[in-house]
Formats: sequence, C-alpha cells, structure tokens
Amino acid sequence: MIEPCTAGGRCDSITRLGGHIYTLTQALHSRGDAGEPIPTVFKKLAELGIVIRQGQLHLIAAGPGTGKSAFALNLALGSGVPTFYFSADSDAFTQYVRTAARITGWTTGDVERAIHQERTEIIDAAVNQKAAIRWDFAASPDLDRIEQELAAYALIYGFPALVIIDNITNVDAPEMGEGHAALDELCGFFHELARKTESAVILLHHVTGPYNDGTNPIPLSGIKGQVGRVPEVILTLHRGGTEFEGYDLRVSNVKNRGGKADASGFTFARLNWQPERMLISD
Repeated sequence: MIEPCTAGGRCDSITRLGGHIYTLTQALHSRGDAGEPIPTVFKKLAELGIVIRQGQLHLIAAGPGTGKSAFALNLALGSGVPTFYFSADSDAFTQYVRTAARITGWTTGDVERAIHQERTEIIDAAVNQKAAIRWDFAASPDLDRIEQELAAYALIYGFPALVIIDNITNVDAPEMGEGHAALDELCGFFHELARKTESAVILLHHVTGPYNDGTNPIPLSGIKGQVGRVPEVILTLHRGGTEFEGYDLRVSNVKNRGGKADASGFTFARLNWQPERMLISD
C-alpha cells in the first residue's frame, strides 16, 4: 500500500503537478457520466455487443447514400438523449425533412409538400416536442467553432450526452496536416473531446472506392484513410433487400474495444430500413 504524503506544503505542489493521478477505484468513482451507455435503440445491435457509451469515440462509415446520416439521426431520436449535431454535410432543409419524417411517420415527400405549402404547424410542434437535438449547419466547421458551440451549449444545459459530427472530412482542420495522418490526428482530437465533455462522440465517415456502392460488407480496412486506431467502436453500413421485398440496413461491428468484433465486416445486424420515412428499426 502506498502511504499518503505528510510533508506539508510539498504535498500541495505535488498535488498541483500530479492532480490527475488516480487509483483505478478513484478513477471509476470520479468519472461522472463517462462510460454510461446511451439507451439501447436497436436490440439487434445490443445482441452483437455494440454499445454507444458516453466519454468514448465511435466511428460510422459507409458509402454515399447508404444511410449513415439516417442511422445517426435514428440513434439520436431513438435514444432521446440531449444531442448536439454538427451537420456539415446536409443543410437545415434536408435535416428538417428527415427529422420530421422520422418523428411523424410521414414520407419525406409529404413533409416537403407541407413546407412548400407553408403548412408545417403540426410538424413543427411534433419536432419541437420530440427532438432533443441542437444543430450547427456550418459547411466546414473548424475545431474552435466545434469547441465553442459545445461550451455555449454546456452553459445552458450541461454537455450533451451525444455529439454527432457529420462528417469528419468536412471539418476544417489545416493544423492537423494532410492525408491519412491528418485524419488520424483529427480522430485524436475528437477522442480527447469525448473524454473532456463525457459525451458519446460519433464521427460519420466515408469508405474506399470498392465499397462506395454500399451493397457489400465493408471491412475495417475499407474505411477511408485507415483511421481505425483511435475510436473505441467502429461500425460499417451496407444495404440489402429490394424495393419489392423491403430494404434492410446491415450494420457490421468491425471494431469493438469493449467486446466482440469481426474486422471482415461479414458479421452484421439486419435492421429494417424505410428510407421514404427515414425509419430504421429492429
């Protein structure tokens, strides 16, 4: 057993220098919300051991148009936790249509018609009641903006349980350098952000060329920029089914620091996917 310091003033200076040194039990009980899971949205993912935890970094990768933004939106709405969504890839109109369709059960076409006819009172009320999400729509947010927006949010509400960056390649961070190394450094920044804010941070990201059609399982090696080192959890998405049979969204658990994973991408959960209503379900 290590004896406590009893050397008077010297202990104070040591405390200042080593103020973040803990035993494991001290770290566990002083962690705040870090490690807490957000409420389960998809039981099929839970059965694979996939858990979204506060204080950790998660990455979701898929080809264009596969449904990664819709998947992130369903996580936020389904969990009901306070969320900050940095929507660099999609504008406010697009996200309103998606969110309204998911909440009301209307089709995206119905929502768009209501907007153009200026008859959105019912939709507005439903969205305001059920969506615990705040948004930033800067097309290329820099790191200072992201930190400042979260700090401003925290002054009113505390830090959000969930932060979504859609997507990481839209973040303006020239200080991180260029190429694959820059993406890795950027993941490091968001990993530290998750620790500091005790938020579950989800990065949306692209995949390499052979997987852009979104019809085949995507392995860990198929993620653009090979940024698999830092995140605790990495999921890849691809589509299945047909218009006549019904579509499904297939979620592969290619990295899971807290449980089982299959880097090949061939172990996946099948979720029902209604793109016209932005609804993903078990």
